[in-house]
Amino acid sequence: MSPFDNDFRLLTKEVSSYMRISIHHCSAALLFLGASLAAEAAPVIKAIQNAASNIPTGQPIGVGGIFVIKGSGLGPADISIASSPFQNTTLSGTSVQVTVGSTTVDALMYYTSDQQVAALLPSNTPTGSGTFKVTYNGQSGSGGHGIGVSTLGIFTIDSTGTGPGIVTFPDYSLVSAAKANPCGGPNTACGAANPGDVLILWATGLGPVPKDDSSSLGQNMTNISLSLFVGGVKAEVSYQGRSGCCIGEDQIVFKVPDNAPLGCSVPLIVQVGGGISNSVWMPVAKGSRDCTPVNAALASVPVEQAVMSGTSINIADITLSHELTAAAPPVFRDHVNFEFFTILRFPPATQPFFVSWIDSQPDGTCYVVPFNTDIEPPLSDSDLVGLDGGTTFTITGPNGSTQVTGGEAGGVGETISATGAFLVPGTYTIKGNGGADIGPFTATTTFPQVPKLTSPTDNASVTRSNGMTVTWNGGEPNGSVRIVVSSAFDNSFTAGRQAFCKAPAKAGTFAVPPYIMTALPVGNFGGIVLQPAPAAVPFTASGVPLGLLETRHDGAGYGYGAGTGSFTLK
Repeated sequence: MSPFDNDFRLLTKEVSSYMRISIHHCSAALLFLGASLAAEAAPVIKAIQNAASNIPTGQPIGVGGIFVIKGSGLGPADISIASSPFQNTTLSGTSVQVTVGSTTVDALMYYTSDQQVAALLPSNTPTGSGTFKVTYNGQSGSGGHGIGVSTLGIFTIDSTGTGPGIVTFPDYSLVSAAKANPCGGPNTACGAANPGDVLILWATGLGPVPKDDSSSLGQNMTNISLSLFVGGVKAEVSYQGRSGCCIGEDQIVFKVPDNAPLGCSVPLIVQVGGGISNSVWMPVAKGSRDCTPVNAALASVPVEQAVMSGTSINIADITLSHELTAAAPPVFRDHVNFEFFTILRFPPATQPFFVSWIDSQPDGTCYVVPFNTDIEPPLSDSDLVGLDGGTTFTITGPNGSTQVTGGEAGGVGETISATGAFLVPGTYTIKGNGGADIGPFTATTTFPQVPKLTSPTDNASVTRSNGMTVTWNGGEPNGSVRIVVSSAFDNSFTAGRQAFCKAPAKAGTFAVPPYIMTALPVGNFGGIVLQPAPAAVPFTASGVPLGLLETRHDGAGYGYGAGTGSFTLK
């Protein structure tokens, strides 16, 4: 039985629409492009992923979980969604079979389209190396992918597997960075979590059920070893199992720890056995349902009010970067980027979550993402328009002054030192002459000192299950250090995982937790880099309520991401 009240099934049917959107939303943008190509081509499988996490490589599909297959020729040009999800093994001419060894099972269909299908991997599927075969109108295509017992994926607001996760209060309203009106009940947003709150996390891939998948709703799966971390603090879990409404969808009921970090982008991660879920954000506040951004520059201007009202907002964003050029040995260049734009509109369903996408993680926290993952708010090109912020800018610092000219509506980017000799620790002032949309401005910031890594040492070998203690000297005295630990799957370095941890620079040490290290692949294709944590200060100019001057430094270390040395994980 479900651990919730008698209205649980009805309520979760409504809340589940977020997961349903998350599962098939990303296919909608592909349908138009695929329509003219869907004729009678044989199915081609390009990727097989957990429907919630969307992790592209290295995560097996969990038995009893929902998965997506991406490719071409998989189904009809127009998406076809089952009226009763996961009840049948065929849908509009599409079927999916999964073979492990000598056993073949038929997946239960949710939707099908030319470039993406979604289905449920039955709980009686064997684990191991699997072959997934999609058949559409008599033609078939196959692809291989690992199958595991428990490979949890957490659903997210924008269906990418990153950013704000789908977490609800007991009345099934959504945990969000800002409180909306109306608030209360399914499909409403009721603001940030508070310490002591009991919440529900929505996911898929927790593990198999002993009976038929369609008859195991509300199944508490107490036999599974599970830990949930809010900003690195372990939470008390009171239920872990199938939802009471929806086949293949899992719920984890947990209590927000009293000492959970505060902020709009607090990482939330679940460990199931030896496997780690995708990292998602959850806003946490104390005494309020509006989270306070960790990024003080965001807290200084009424961003949240503009977003929640749905009105447009003008933004000026300047970034000073000391960045790697990819040349070996590590070679840096100094670059400045001026961006001036208006956000015309915010998709209504994302407004209460917007600040979570753009805030910084709190000190003392870690998260893990696949290589080359950008966590950004779901804005399309049609939501943005460039502004004229001027064509002449002067940057003054310890090494003198340099001028940037040119550009157009939207801004300009330019290398200010090809050898990385201009940006050194110290105070910098940027002046702009203004343009038709944005008036003259002066912005001042401090370019940070770089922390020096002292341990682990070059050629280090680290056992992931023990975690890893990182130590350093220096860094910006009142700033933070970002620790980036990377590991690739092979020597092509095209796919892998990166852990991002943040700590006060003055601490000089940080213990990366074992569950974070376990999320990184084993092998000697790793690296560790210490950076000054990206920082931003606000500035004002006529025409822009939000002006940000940011500093970024790619840091130093060894192995992947640092150009020299090595780093082994086992």
